[in-house]
Order: sequence, then structure tokens, then C-alpha cells
Amino acid sequence: MKKMILMTALAGAFGYSILPSFGLRHYQSLRRRKNNEGRILYLTFDDGPSEAYTEALLDLLDEYDIKASFFVVAEFAQKNPRIILRAKKEGHLIGIHSVNHQNALFRGNRFAFSDLAASILTLKKLGCDAGYYRPPWGHLNLFILYWVKKMNLKLVFWDVMAQDWAADATPTSIRAKLLRRVYPGAIICLHDGRGAAGAPGRTIEALRDALPQLLREGYEFKRLDQYE
Repeated sequence: MKKMILMTALAGAFGYSILPSFGLRHYQSLRRRKNNEGRILYLTFDDGPSEAYTEALLDLLDEYDIKASFFVVAEFAQKNPRIILRAKKEGHLIGIHSVNHQNALFRGNRFAFSDLAASILTLKKLGCDAGYYRPPWGHLNLFILYWVKKMNLKLVFWDVMAQDWAADATPTSIRAKLLRRVYPGAIICLHDGRGAAGAPGRTIEALRDALPQLLREGYEFKRLDQYE
């Protein structure tokens, strides 16, 4: 009997959160690979804005006239409104990445609604009509999916990561993973906030070398709302 209860609980958890989280991410990646757009990349950043790093990243993107998409944590955006306004003014896309980066994997309906609604409202007060959402760690559940659709948000995962948040990541390792893993049409996910101490700084250093090389290889960078 205990075994049956355990199996039932595991099956319920699988259908409620694990399958939507991982199944949808792989489905989106497979669809992008199938609909190859040519040498286009979508550069995205999570977990900011960071007072210590995001403006240095914006300076670097401006140097190469690259527009990116930022999935921001609402409480960080509220603390750094000037950075959000600058990113918007310079032509970057602003999306939401939860209120305070809580994992939604096994949370309920009340959390799903309030987290999305509060994130949208915070950005609206900063002049951004956020239409894109990426869940922290890529974890969601059926309630999140319901409210994403109800609030007319576009759910976006990623295709390429470089583990840039890790304590043992270096600019060299991040750069190498990016250059090895990218492919035409891929969405790249990096981080301009949180992570191990100093992690976003290492990401920026990696991009100083990786961006010009990708441009030399004929890649073009677009925002997510320019996805064809």
C-alpha cells in the first residue's frame, strides 16, 4: 500500500511539474533546430539587474550594437530602476523572471498567480510592458502554465548555457562552452546577477572575446521579439 501511494505521488509530481518543465524546454529547442533561421542568435540574461555588473554588460553590448533580452528579478528591478530604464532606452527587451527567484516546481495556484502578477506590475511601474517570462531554473508547473497563458505571456526557455553561475567557472571556460555549443537560431542563457561571488563579472569577460568572434563567424544577434 505504501509503495502504491509513493508511486501515485511520484506520477502526480511528474505530470504536475517535472514533465511541463523539462518537456516544454526540449520541445522548444527541437522546434528551433527544425526551423533553422540562418546564423541568428538570441542573447538572453537572467537574474539581474545587478548594480555591480549590469551596466558594464550594457556598455559591452552597446560597443557591438547588440540588442539582448533581459529576464529580470522584480525585487532587483525595483531596487535598480535606473538600470531598467537604461536597458529599455538602449533597445533591449525586458522580460520577467519571478519576484525574488523562488523555485516554482511544486508551488500552488496562489503562488503562481501572485508571482507573475507582482512581477508584471513591478515592471509596469518602471515603464515596461513585459510580455515574456522565463521561470527560475526553468522550473514551472501546471498552474504557472495556466497563468502564463491567462496573462498573455510568452514562455521562453533556452538552448545554450555555459554554467556561468558556477564558482569554478572562468572567463575561458565560459567562452569555450559558448563557442562550442551555439548553433544557428539558438537562445543563449547567461546571467548578469546572482551566481557564485563575482560570477557575472566572469561572464562579461568571456563575452569580450566571444562576441567579436561570433560576429566574425557571421552571426547576427536579435531580441526574442524578433524571433521569426
